[in-house]
Amino acid sequence: MTRPLIHSLRLLAVVAGAAACTTQQEPSKRPLAVSAADSARQVAAAHAILSPAAKFALDSGNALFRKKLYAAALARYRAAGELAPQHAAPLFGVYMVARAMNNTVLADSALASIRARNGNPPAAAPHGTSDSALKELRARMKVGTAG
Repeated sequence: MTRPLIHSLRLLAVVAGAAACTTQQEPSKRPLAVSAADSARQVAAAHAILSPAAKFALDSGNALFRKKLYAAALARYRAAGELAPQHAAPLFGVYMVARAMNNTVLADSALASIRARNGNPPAAAPHGTSDSALKELRARMKVGTAG
């Protein structure tokens, strides 16, 4: 007799929890949504400026990154950066690999390069690294930075 009562109470708790989770946000707090069509157009436009070789290098770098083969992924991202110096995606790959490898200097350098490509002024030298040290690192790493 208590077993059906317990199941009924559990069901009631689940329904009440689901109802609480489905409450809508206030209109002013809703995040701006990008339609799937707009997102697909943005991706297509970004890929349009990549050559097939650069796309292959970028995609293979992504696959290697997912397998946690960071050194090989970094090499593929650098190759993609040389094939498409105007594109920021290879630099983002370098940034992600550097973060995964805890290489903050390389990660900060790649992030600064991405910001420079987007027209944002470079931030102060991160982690106490001097600007000249960052420039020297960029030159050595050949990540295709502007500067």
